[in-house]
Amino acid sequence: MLSSGHVLRERYRLEDPFTPEVLNVYKAYDTIENRSCLVKIAEGDEAARFEREAEALASHHHPNLPLIYDHFKDSTYFYAILESPEGETLHARLRRTGKIKEDDALPLMRQILSAFDYVHALNLPICRGGFAPSYLWINSDNELKIFGAGLTEVAPLSDGERSLFIAPEGGDDQRADVFSAAAVLFTLLTDHAPEFSSPRKHNPEITLPTAQIILRAITPRPEGRYATIREMRKALGRAKQRHEQVEIALSGSHREFPVQLALIGVAAVVVLLLVGFGWVSAMGGSNASTPTVIAASANTVTPPTAPAPSPLATLVPLATAPMAASPSPSPQPTPIPTLTSVPVIGSTAISKKDNMPLVFVPAGEFEMGSNDNDLEASDSEKPRHKVKLPDYWIDKTEVTNQQYQLCVEAGGCSKLSITSSPTRPDYYVNVVYADYPLIWLSWDQASAYCKWAGRRLPSENEWEKAARGVDARLYPWGNDAPNNTLLNYDLLVGDTTKVGSYPNGASPYSALDMSGNVIEWVEDFYYSSYFPLLYNPTVPPPLSVGIHALRSSSWAARKAEVRVSVRHFNNRPDGVYNNVGFRCASSERP
Repeated sequence: MLSSGHVLRERYRLEDPFTPEVLNVYKAYDTIENRSCLVKIAEGDEAARFEREAEALASHHHPNLPLIYDHFKDSTYFYAILESPEGETLHARLRRTGKIKEDDALPLMRQILSAFDYVHALNLPICRGGFAPSYLWINSDNELKIFGAGLTEVAPLSDGERSLFIAPEGGDDQRADVFSAAAVLFTLLTDHAPEFSSPRKHNPEITLPTAQIILRAITPRPEGRYATIREMRKALGRAKQRHEQVEIALSGSHREFPVQLALIGVAAVVVLLLVGFGWVSAMGGSNASTPTVIAASANTVTPPTAPAPSPLATLVPLATAPMAASPSPSPQPTPIPTLTSVPVIGSTAISKKDNMPLVFVPAGEFEMGSNDNDLEASDSEKPRHKVKLPDYWIDKTEVTNQQYQLCVEAGGCSKLSITSSPTRPDYYVNVVYADYPLIWLSWDQASAYCKWAGRRLPSENEWEKAARGVDARLYPWGNDAPNNTLLNYDLLVGDTTKVGSYPNGASPYSALDMSGNVIEWVEDFYYSSYFPLLYNPTVPPPLSVGIHALRSSSWAARKAEVRVSVRHFNNRPDGVYNNVGFRCASSERP
């Protein structure tokens, strides 16, 4: 290549390479305009591509994208004269100062998203295919320029940085840039490598609306992210407003809250004392020795995003908390029916091992999967076909943190490697979340629990019938569109909710949370379609190896993903996730 001191077109005097390891980008000086610049040199196929990009960009300018002052070629090389970056990269800033406050990071992200919105709106061939902190230059006035992939890339990413900030599926569409934006924002706010969990785990000062936006945008599944850069820009704009409204509401009511709480606490203590001494009995001549249980209403359909323990509860370590003393018992929409010798729809049994209620699913045929003309359905859900199953029992809710603790203490289950949730660092060990669904466990751990409890993981067939019944409904509750009274989804809460919190979303057999809250492991290996099952749809063909299937949807799922026919698979044998849990099933009454 060229050497320092060489002058191009009697105007651009080359100096040192811009970075020692990159020999095709030079610092330079424009002797006519009296300004610093960069000279990027290419040859062969790369030269032809850069020339097309330079011609397309000649008449466009955005304040957060570098200017292209000039471009030309000779018999060997193509030359692009670029605006020289000022200041330092965001990668260098983070190494120097550590994490950046949210009020400072969000304006930087707005500059980034503005630039990429411009690029995609005009379909410009610049900075496409994702970006990382090393591509982002910031000056002393906090003005940002993106020297991204392609013509304006002046310092290529290392393999390690690329794997963290470039979308896993590759490509140069908007969803790939949405992933990169979320990954960068995660790192700016936490000074940690991006991961698919809430950034509040590393920095609790991040506001919940911002954390929810990052979670949605950083998912490895492209279809789960914002569809466009503009959608993410709007979401971040609304997030600040939502947070300010919450702060105003809290500041306006904090004086009254302790008084109200005290009155409620006193009344509850009096009632509990009366019940304990047998002074309260049911009206109508009930035996006074049998206390009346006063439970919270099961019609509460929008659980709080930041649950707090009851003021009357005594907090004890989760490992020693007995099942009967759970501080937040799961709501029961209807009384448990008395078991009869022949179970029917509505029959419920209680497992003696872990106190899990199970619901009965009678034998018979049901329609599984989706029709070919269902535009929301993926190929893996098709074709719709009939399946005939014997009767069985399935857990009414997902297995909880407290129930899994019992298995660990008994030696039947291994400990979890991660004990947080997206917004709760002490999720697994805090008694407040005892009745919330277990997450961060592998298929092997789920299977081991069911074996310890005297049950097993349900098959895909069993799971889907328990969720939709025999009328081929779209959702557990029927065909009405999802909303926040029926399930926990679409980042409306931003984390898990207590099992059974949405009784209005119950399935035809009274199973709860069959859509939303967490995705669930099932017994079977995953098939890319239902075609292999058609020759004998009752019994899937056996496989000795493969990747396990998952069913249901999670707190982060979008509307199209909460249909009961949606199928998932795990591409890692030991994969654990913050939105995956499980429930068990049994061929016999527990």
